Amino acid sequence: MDEFEPCTFEGLRLLRAVDVSCRVGLVLQRVVRVSTFAGLLGLAVYGVRGWAQEVDRPGGVGGVRSFGISTSYSPDSSHILIGEADQRRTWTLGVEYTHLLHLNPHYRLDFEGSLTPFYLESDPDVTASIYTTGGRSYITQQTPVRVLSINHQPLGVVLTGGGKSVPLYAIYGRENTYAASLAPVGVRVSALPRWTVQPSFAIDLGFVVSAHDIPVDLSDQFNYLFAFGPGVQIFTNPRASLRLEYIYRHISNAHQGYQNPGVDQGVFRLTLSRRR
Repeated sequence: MDEFEPCTFEGLRLLRAVDVSCRVGLVLQRVVRVSTFAGLLGLAVYGVRGWAQEVDRPGGVGGVRSFGISTSYSPDSSHILIGEADQRRTWTLGVEYTHLLHLNPHYRLDFEGSLTPFYLESDPDVTASIYTTGGRSYITQQTPVRVLSINHQPLGVVLTGGGKSVPLYAIYGRENTYAASLAPVGVRVSALPRWTVQPSFAIDLGFVVSAHDIPVDLSDQFNYLFAFGPGVQIFTNPRASLRLEYIYRHISNAHQGYQNPGVDQGVFRLTLSRRR
């Protein structure tokens, strides 16, 4: 029996050491939890304090002025209000500047101007005609001509060698035209100016200058532009924001060209801004 007593004693010491280690581990775990909670609470207080300080500065959360990068895309066009040219696509990339005009607790009013050096319009054009007879198709190539809309109905008929009339159809492609636009006059109204998410509504006026007539030949290379629509502005911090919009945009030459079909589009626009 005596030979086992040292082992028993050592075992008891080991158990006590393990118990003490477990208790120390639990205490450290609680300390870590408390420290983590305190750290998160400190960050939250610091963030709220930062927002409060920004609200007290000139211009509030949005600052007095902003500089932004803006891009837009429209997959189609149709007769929304006054434009007649269908199935146009546009992509744009440019810069934007805003300056505070008026601010109160309920809304803010900003001047807005934009410069768009990249403005790409894609228009449908007729590149060839086709008819089918005797199980064979015959295609006649032609100089591409831009059209107001794509028409899948027969353009006419063709008399074949046997005196039979068959329908003639158009083959369509697309023609890209590069342009630039300037909208020097615009305003934006934003609600809830002290919030991090602010609904807004903008109106922009300007013009588009293109390398070729748009939206069809014999129209004009200079077109007037106006756009308006709602959006939502999200502040990632008091001095940076992201804005998403869906706007109506119209361009036309005000009858300065031989033709003036005009283009109406619903446009998705994204703007990233830095505020001061």
